[in-house]
Order: sequence, then structure tokens, then C-alpha cells
Amino acid sequence: MTEKYIIAHDLGTSGCKAAITNLKGVVLATAEKRYPVQYHPDGGAEQDPEDWWNAIVETTHEMMAKVNVTPDQVAGMGMSAQMVGTLAVDAQGHALRPAMIWLDARAQEEAAYLVKKTKLDFIDGKAPSAKVRWIMKHEPEIYARTHKMLDCKDYIQCRMTGVFATDYTLASGTTYFNPWALQWWPEVLNAMELPMDKLPTAMASTDKVGELTEQAARELGLRPGIPVICGGGDIPCAVIGSGAISVGRTHLYLGTSAWIFAITNEFKLDAEGISPGVGCDRTTYALGGEMDNAGGCMKWFLENLITQADHEAAAAKGMSIYQYMDDLAAGVPPGSEGLLFLPWIWGERAPVNDENVRGGFINLGSNHTRAHMMRALLEGIGHHLRWVFSKIEAAGVPQTEVHVIGGGATSEFWLQMLADITNKKMLQVEGPLDACARGAAMTAAVGLGFYKDFAEVEKVICLTGKEFSPDPEKRVLYDHGYAAFRYSYEPLSKIGNQKVPLVDDSKKFSLKGAVEGFILKQFVKAQQKKRKI
Repeated sequence: MTEKYIIAHDLGTSGCKAAITNLKGVVLATAEKRYPVQYHPDGGAEQDPEDWWNAIVETTHEMMAKVNVTPDQVAGMGMSAQMVGTLAVDAQGHALRPAMIWLDARAQEEAAYLVKKTKLDFIDGKAPSAKVRWIMKHEPEIYARTHKMLDCKDYIQCRMTGVFATDYTLASGTTYFNPWALQWWPEVLNAMELPMDKLPTAMASTDKVGELTEQAARELGLRPGIPVICGGGDIPCAVIGSGAISVGRTHLYLGTSAWIFAITNEFKLDAEGISPGVGCDRTTYALGGEMDNAGGCMKWFLENLITQADHEAAAAKGMSIYQYMDDLAAGVPPGSEGLLFLPWIWGERAPVNDENVRGGFINLGSNHTRAHMMRALLEGIGHHLRWVFSKIEAAGVPQTEVHVIGGGATSEFWLQMLADITNKKMLQVEGPLDACARGAAMTAAVGLGFYKDFAEVEKVICLTGKEFSPDPEKRVLYDHGYAAFRYSYEPLSKIGNQKVPLVDDSKKFSLKGAVEGFILKQFVKAQQKKRKI
């Protein structure tokens, strides 16, 4: 019998990856293509959907050229994608404007309006419900031509099949989809004034959207008629690809952003600072949070503090620039000699939803060098992840070991540091960069009938890597660092949100008045104490 394979695409924020796997989730070949994000001063963050499609086409051709697999051997296609995007399309599926991606936070007024109307306080300026209202208000001519409001993956799969569809994992992130009933939420749609017919069909991640059209097959270099399985958002697919699939297991993703999600058997909406999610496996849910900037902070450091001489030195040592940055940080003792980094360079989302807070280096002294800054940056991301872990545990979901995926998982130095800071055992997943695509492929494998359910998938996926256990000797040091990190949030938030009271320098300080005031306060306290006695 001819061996069968599955093609999966992972449509991320910074680029697209195509992967081809066998039926056990082993990745045989991959190809990647990057594309930009357009940032706007008002908090907007957009991407051109044509960039996505071009990346899908290019990576598919490049990947297929690397393997001895014919299009006839492709049993099906799956997909993982960034979540919480909003894209208006016409009746032919053509984009009417750039996509408002998950980082787009300009719909603050619309979010406040919807919270007031629906009493759902989890709607914020990044929620698709608010973004749709923003388009209705600010671009009425676009809205008038809109046939459907889609997420990123929905647009690509529409180009593949001609079908307007989404999956439950993406739909649950819109805030206008009822995650308990698994259907569009009439009460929220009424508040939005959005007709339900402007939404795609919602289906399970394992359902078939349609089949590859003649046009799409021609562009992709594949055969028409290949089944396209719906798949899911990047986080739900990462759950599957990390191997931490069953209830009680946890995974951490380290990429441009970072997230931690634990698997539960209930949709917990009352957990503080974190959010629930619908999984590709309809029998389970995820509970956790995403920090907006992890690898994004490293990218900032790379672009602003790493020189051409550093690149040349890394090349001379046979290192990637990120390995070189690890070496730079490794020369500094744990705790960075008191230097702290706050990673909120583009706002934050969990465990605090604060679009305006900004990060920085705190407690910078003349003894600190660029190497200290590099280590402090890695530690600061770790402190923030510990904060997210604490909220998951407070919700009644303990974690002792964590499957780690994403680009950051390739750094053994950072994984040990994260284990020390969070006091969790970190398990380095084999092939950490392919987790989302692998999860999409195995979700497709269930949808195509190769596996009965995801319990079977968990038994089949073999993910072995190194383990990193916490060093108890660093516990006290990092506990103090974490306390300082948490203490620093409130004042920086006040600055970012313009809530710092003005100072009147015209008022002269009087030592005599200060002393007299102190004595008076002590006298009043003493008198009050006497009265109580």
C-alpha cells in the first residue's frame, strides 16, 4: 500500500511554515517564508492577506521539492494559525482591507461600549467583536461591501476550497461565539448590530472544510480534491503538537509572544488574569495566558544593541546570533546583579490586560553592562511567566512539569534559567519549532479517520528531549527578583496610562514643618491609643 502523508501550514505572526508529516506526526520537511506587520500610531497592527497566500504557495512548493512524495500520496491538509484576527471579505472571498491581527488594540472605545451592553468584561480592544465594531464605525464603506468577517486561517482555507468556514477554537476567541453551546452568540451579535449571516459556518477542528479547488491546486502544485481539514488556532494546535494533550498536562510556547496553557475538563471563565479556550479535542479545554512579548523583546535587543561586530564574532565561532546572545548572558551571575527587565514593550495581556504599560530596565547601575542587560531580559521574561503560572495554579490547576515548544525551546541555557525562576521542570520537546504544524497535521489525521480520537494521538506522538529541573540553591535569589518584578508593575502602569499625579515644585520643603507634622501625627496616635485603653 502506498504510504500517505499530511501537509500542514502554520500561519504565524512573523511568517508561514509549511510541513509534511507521516501519519505518526514525524515531520519530514519544512519550509518557511516571513512577512511584515504594519504598526500604526493609534495601536493598529495589520497584515496584507496576499502576503499570507503568497507565503502558503511559496512554502508548499519549496517543501514538496525536499521530499520524495507525490501529490497523490497527500491524504489531506490541515492548518494552524494566529488567532483573534479580523478580516472583511466580499462574496468572492477577496479581502476588502488589511487584516487587523491579534496585536491590533485600537478598538478600545468599541470594547467599552460592548462591555457596557453585554456585561461581558472579557471583551477588550483586541477582541474581534470590538474590531468589527471599529470597522463599522470608522470604515462604513468597507462594512457595506462585507460579505463575511473571517479570521486569518478562514481566509486561507476559503482560497483553498471556496468555502467560508471557521473552527470552534478560533470562533471562541472572537467573544461573539458561545463556547458552551458551540454556536454564534445572538446576545453579543445584537449588541454589535452584526447580522449572523455575515459570519462563516463554525465547525469542529476535525471536520472537513472542503476539497482543494482546481485553481488552488494549480497554484500550490498539488492535486485537486485533496481534503482540507479545518484545524485550529496556534495555541490549540500547539497543545496537540507539544504532546501535552490529556487533562492535567501543561505546555509553554516561546516565540515572538509566549503562552502557557494547561489542559482541563471544564471551561473556566472565572479564573483571574487568565483565559479558557476551546481545544482541537472537543472533550477538553485549555486554561492559561499569553504574554505579548517574549522573543519580541529579544528581537528588540538584537536590532538595537547587537552590532555588526557581534554578528561577525558569532559567525567566527560557528554560532547563531541567538547562541551568541546566550553566551553573552551566561557571563553574568544569576539575578543580573540587581538589574531588572520588564518585558512590556508593546503592552501586556496576561495576567494583566494593560495595553498602555511599557517595559524597561530598572535598577540600572554603572556596574551593569550590555551582558547584564541581556541576562536581565531573559530573566524578566521568566518572571512574567512565573506570574502567569501563579494564576493557573490559583485557579486550581497545579503544574510540576511543562512541555516547552517554539524557538526559545532550542536554548538549553534559557530553559534551565526558566526552570530555576518558575520552579517547574522544563521538558524540551523534540522538534520544538514544528509543534503547531505537527499539531495541525495530527488534528487532520483524526479528521481523516486515521485515529479514533486524540487519546490515540497522544500515545503515538513520540516527543523526547532534555529535562531541566529547578536548582534549589537559586530559589531565594529568584524569589527576591520576582518580588521586585511584581512591585515594578504598578508604577510603570500608572506612567503608561498617564495616571501619575502632577508635582507642584513651587511648594517649598520645610524640615521644621515636616518634623512638627510628624510629631503631631505621633501625638494624635498616642491620644487615640489612650482612649481605646
